[in-house]
Amino acid sequence: MARGPALWLGPLLLVSLWASSAPASLLRRLAEHVQQFQESSSLGLSLGPGAVALPKEGWLEQPLDPFNASDRRSFLQVVIQSLGQRCLSSSRAETVAQLKVTEPQVSGVGDRQWVYQTCTEFGFYVTCEDPGCPFSKLPALPSQLALCEQVFGLSISSVAQAVARTNSYYGGQTPGATRVLFVNGDTDPWYVLSVTQALGPSESALLIPSASHCLDMAPERPSDSPSLLLGRQ
Repeated sequence: MARGPALWLGPLLLVSLWASSAPASLLRRLAEHVQQFQESSSLGLSLGPGAVALPKEGWLEQPLDPFNASDRRSFLQVVIQSLGQRCLSSSRAETVAQLKVTEPQVSGVGDRQWVYQTCTEFGFYVTCEDPGCPFSKLPALPSQLALCEQVFGLSISSVAQAVARTNSYYGGQTPGATRVLFVNGDTDPWYVLSVTQALGPSESALLIPSASHCLDMAPERPSDSPSLLLGRQ
């Protein structure tokens, strides 16, 4: 079962998409990712028992209008259903409460484990502090670090120590590996933490222009850019 977006990121994504200022390129990019989910049998959506079936394949073939309320509602519907929920709560207290649950969950699979790993290994927090960022400014670093303390009782200083320890153990951006190819897309916010330039003959790097998170591993599509096709090759 594919792991959906983290619980606390869902409402922020919805707020960003609902805004009338959402750029057309953002809506088109999300459309491509939704269709990849629909078309790939290897990716499942964590639908809850009360969830409604996703729209049929091909429903996003028409050009998207960021100022069209119907388009925005369609995206909201898909994001909510992909998380296996009828609605998404924007309550911080409810998010913390859900992350504290240790019993198996129908939806939100892996959210608690993911947060724990960020708190105890590598941080990996995505923020949106640049003035030109089109998404919500709410996922600031302090609020994300606070989850470590609220959910697991881990202090902010311990998170920083854990990140330093992980980088020391694995080598950070100079890992000293052998026979490794680091592949990234330059629209993936996490690429800046990766190796983006070759470090030697056994540590090669490929940075694909205009490619998003893990897009190189998705099935080929007619809309794929030349740089993405070349990157896969």
